[in-house]
Amino acid sequence: MAETPPSLSVPRPAESEPLDEMPMARAWLQHLRDSAIYKLEGLDAAQLRWRPSPTANSLGVIVVHLGYAERLWIRAIFAGESMDMGWRTHMFELPDGWGYEEIVGFYRDETAQVDAVLDGATSFDIPSAGDLRPTTLRWAALHLIEETARHVGHMDITRELLDGRTGR
Repeated sequence: MAETPPSLSVPRPAESEPLDEMPMARAWLQHLRDSAIYKLEGLDAAQLRWRPSPTANSLGVIVVHLGYAERLWIRAIFAGESMDMGWRTHMFELPDGWGYEEIVGFYRDETAQVDAVLDGATSFDIPSAGDLRPTTLRWAALHLIEETARHVGHMDITRELLDGRTGR
Protein backbone atom coordinates (compact mmCIF):
# COMPACT_ATOMS: atom_id res chain seq x y z
CA MET A 1 0.00 0.00 0.00
CA ALA A 2 1.49 3.35 -1.08
CA GLU A 3 1.74 6.17 1.42
CA THR A 4 0.44 9.63 0.68
CA PRO A 5 2.82 12.51 1.45
CA PRO A 6 1.60 14.82 4.20
CA SER A 7 -0.36 17.94 3.36
CA LEU A 8 1.85 20.93 4.17
CA SER A 9 1.22 24.67 4.21
CA VAL A 10 4.79 25.22 3.04
CA PRO A 11 5.57 23.15 -0.06
CA ARG A 12 8.71 21.04 -0.06
CA PRO A 13 10.57 19.50 -3.00
CA ALA A 14 8.55 16.91 -4.86
CA GLU A 15 9.47 13.38 -3.78
CA SER A 16 9.05 11.77 -7.16
CA GLU A 17 10.99 14.32 -9.25
CA PRO A 18 14.73 13.61 -9.50
CA LEU A 19 17.02 16.60 -9.08
CA ASP A 20 20.77 16.90 -9.06
CA GLU A 21 22.52 17.67 -5.78
CA MET A 22 22.64 21.47 -6.04
CA PRO A 23 19.04 22.04 -7.15
CA MET A 24 17.80 19.58 -4.51
CA ALA A 25 19.80 21.25 -1.74
CA ARG A 26 18.55 24.67 -2.81
CA ALA A 27 14.95 23.43 -2.92
CA TRP A 28 15.25 22.12 0.66
CA LEU A 29 16.89 25.35 1.79
CA GLN A 30 14.01 27.33 0.27
CA HIS A 31 11.48 25.07 1.96
CA LEU A 32 13.14 25.74 5.31
CA ARG A 33 13.31 29.48 4.66
CA ASP A 34 9.60 29.56 3.81
CA SER A 35 8.90 27.48 6.92
CA ALA A 36 10.64 30.06 9.12
CA ILE A 37 8.53 32.84 7.64
CA TYR A 38 5.38 30.72 8.00
CA LYS A 39 6.03 30.44 11.75
CA LEU A 40 5.85 34.25 12.05
CA GLU A 41 2.54 34.70 10.24
CA GLY A 42 -0.15 36.44 12.24
CA LEU A 43 2.08 37.46 15.16
CA ASP A 44 2.08 40.94 16.65
CA ALA A 45 5.16 42.80 17.90
CA ALA A 46 4.91 41.40 21.44
CA GLN A 47 4.47 37.83 20.20
CA LEU A 48 7.50 38.17 17.89
CA ARG A 49 9.55 38.98 21.01
CA TRP A 50 8.03 36.38 23.36
CA ARG A 51 10.53 33.85 24.71
CA PRO A 52 9.54 30.49 26.23
CA SER A 53 12.33 30.81 28.81
CA PRO A 54 14.80 33.50 29.88
CA THR A 55 17.64 31.95 27.87
CA ALA A 56 15.61 31.04 24.76
CA ASN A 57 15.31 33.13 21.61
CA SER A 58 12.07 34.63 20.39
CA LEU A 59 10.64 33.76 16.99
CA GLY A 60 11.65 37.18 15.65
CA VAL A 61 15.21 36.82 16.92
CA ILE A 62 15.54 33.39 15.34
CA VAL A 63 14.60 34.68 11.88
CA VAL A 64 16.99 37.64 12.19
CA HIS A 65 19.70 35.18 13.25
CA LEU A 66 18.94 32.99 10.23
CA GLY A 67 19.38 35.99 7.93
CA TYR A 68 22.75 36.74 9.48
CA ALA A 69 23.72 33.05 9.28
CA GLU A 70 23.06 33.10 5.53
CA ARG A 71 25.19 36.22 5.21
CA LEU A 72 28.00 34.69 7.26
CA TRP A 73 28.25 31.25 5.69
CA ILE A 74 27.68 32.03 2.02
CA ARG A 75 28.62 35.66 1.48
CA ALA A 76 31.40 36.17 4.05
CA ILE A 77 32.94 32.72 4.52
CA PHE A 78 32.34 31.06 1.14
CA ALA A 79 32.31 33.99 -1.29
CA GLY A 80 34.80 36.08 0.67
CA GLU A 81 32.69 39.19 0.24
CA SER A 82 34.39 42.21 1.78
CA MET A 83 32.21 43.64 4.55
CA ASP A 84 32.35 45.21 7.98
CA MET A 85 31.86 42.22 10.29
CA GLY A 86 30.50 44.31 13.19
CA TRP A 87 27.03 42.86 12.58
CA ARG A 88 28.21 39.56 14.06
CA THR A 89 27.75 40.97 17.57
CA HIS A 90 24.04 41.49 16.77
CA MET A 91 23.21 38.05 15.36
CA PHE A 92 20.82 37.30 18.22
CA GLU A 93 19.14 40.68 18.54
CA LEU A 94 15.84 41.99 17.25
CA PRO A 95 16.15 45.73 16.52
CA ASP A 96 13.79 48.02 18.40
CA GLY A 97 10.65 48.76 16.46
CA TRP A 98 10.92 45.79 14.14
CA GLY A 99 7.74 43.89 13.48
CA TYR A 100 6.74 41.19 11.01
CA GLU A 101 7.38 43.28 7.88
CA GLU A 102 10.86 44.38 8.93
CA ILE A 103 11.93 40.91 10.08
CA VAL A 104 10.67 39.18 6.96
CA GLY A 105 12.02 41.97 4.73
CA PHE A 106 15.48 41.62 6.29
CA TYR A 107 15.42 37.84 5.94
CA ARG A 108 14.23 37.91 2.33
CA ASP A 109 16.88 40.48 1.44
CA GLU A 110 19.62 38.35 2.98
CA THR A 111 18.38 35.17 1.28
CA ALA A 112 18.14 36.95 -2.08
CA GLN A 113 21.77 38.05 -1.79
CA VAL A 114 22.80 34.50 -0.90
CA ASP A 115 20.77 33.15 -3.83
CA ALA A 116 22.72 35.49 -6.13
CA VAL A 117 25.97 33.92 -4.90
CA LEU A 118 24.55 30.40 -5.28
CA ASP A 119 23.27 31.23 -8.78
CA GLY A 120 26.87 31.85 -9.85
CA ALA A 121 28.20 28.58 -8.44
CA THR A 122 28.75 25.71 -10.85
CA SER A 123 29.73 23.09 -8.29
CA PHE A 124 29.49 22.33 -4.59
CA ASP A 125 33.22 21.49 -4.73
CA ILE A 126 34.27 25.14 -5.11
CA PRO A 127 36.59 26.15 -2.25
CA SER A 128 35.81 29.21 -0.18
CA ALA A 129 37.26 32.46 -1.51
CA GLY A 130 37.40 34.18 1.87
CA ASP A 131 40.05 34.14 4.56
CA LEU A 132 37.68 33.49 7.49
CA ARG A 133 37.58 29.70 7.24
CA PRO A 134 38.77 27.24 4.62
CA THR A 135 35.76 25.26 3.45
CA THR A 136 33.80 24.35 0.34
CA LEU A 137 30.44 25.49 -0.94
CA ARG A 138 29.09 22.00 -0.18
CA TRP A 139 30.06 22.23 3.49
CA ALA A 140 28.80 25.81 3.86
CA ALA A 141 25.49 25.15 2.07
CA LEU A 142 24.77 21.91 3.93
CA HIS A 143 25.66 23.56 7.23
CA LEU A 144 23.25 26.38 6.38
CA ILE A 145 20.51 23.81 5.69
CA GLU A 146 21.29 22.12 9.03
CA GLU A 147 21.32 25.45 10.89
CA THR A 148 18.03 26.54 9.36
CA ALA A 149 16.35 23.17 10.00
CA ARG A 150 17.49 23.19 13.62
CA HIS A 151 16.10 26.67 14.23
CA VAL A 152 12.85 25.97 12.39
CA GLY A 153 12.40 23.05 14.80
CA HIS A 154 12.89 25.48 17.68
CA MET A 155 10.32 27.72 16.02
CA ASP A 156 7.81 24.85 15.83
CA ILE A 157 7.98 24.36 19.59
CA THR A 158 8.05 28.07 20.44
CA ARG A 159 5.03 28.83 18.26
CA GLU A 160 3.03 25.98 19.79
CA LEU A 161 3.88 27.20 23.30
CA LEU A 162 3.05 30.78 22.34
CA ASP A 163 -0.41 30.35 20.86
CA GLY A 164 -1.01 26.67 20.14
CA ARG A 165 -0.44 26.92 16.38
CA THR A 166 1.13 23.79 14.92
CA GLY A 167 1.84 22.57 11.42
CA ARG A 168 4.22 23.34 8.67
